[in-house]
Amino acid sequence: MARHPRGRAPLRHRTVNTSEPTFRDFQPADIEKVAALLRSNIPKYFVPVEEQELRDYLAEHPEDYWLIEENGETVAAGGVALNSDGSVGLCWGMVRNDLIGTGLGKRLTHFRIEKAREKWGDRPFMISTSHHTEGFYRKFGFETIERIPDGFGPGIDTCKMVCR
Repeated sequence: MARHPRGRAPLRHRTVNTSEPTFRDFQPADIEKVAALLRSNIPKYFVPVEEQELRDYLAEHPEDYWLIEENGETVAAGGVALNSDGSVGLCWGMVRNDLIGTGLGKRLTHFRIEKAREKWGDRPFMISTSHHTEGFYRKFGFETIERIPDGFGPGIDTCKMVCR
């Protein structure tokens, strides 16, 4: 095989994404798509018992939750909610496991923050996330205020974070 002048083999073919990711409102009929996203992230980001918690949450609070679709597939989802202390929470955010690191999580987080500010103004954000995503949220200005070892389950610490 001929070598590229910089030492890399030439590309024979390239997969091109022909569809830009689009956001849309969650509908109750989407529950299996969202549950599949969660399952794709077990055991690193979620534990199995959280699937029922997600289903219960979306049955009670289907508003302010969105899907990202790309090429006809659901690739990410997440929502926002007003916490009892008046702060805003980012709820059940997830990206399909094989697409983590592609920028979808960043887009989803920016979108949710924007939607929350449109709805509730400039309130502080308070979230509970895992230690696996703690660094991700730091990039958005979140600071860890509490860490609970194994708080979400074995090997998944809960990190309570705030962004003012």
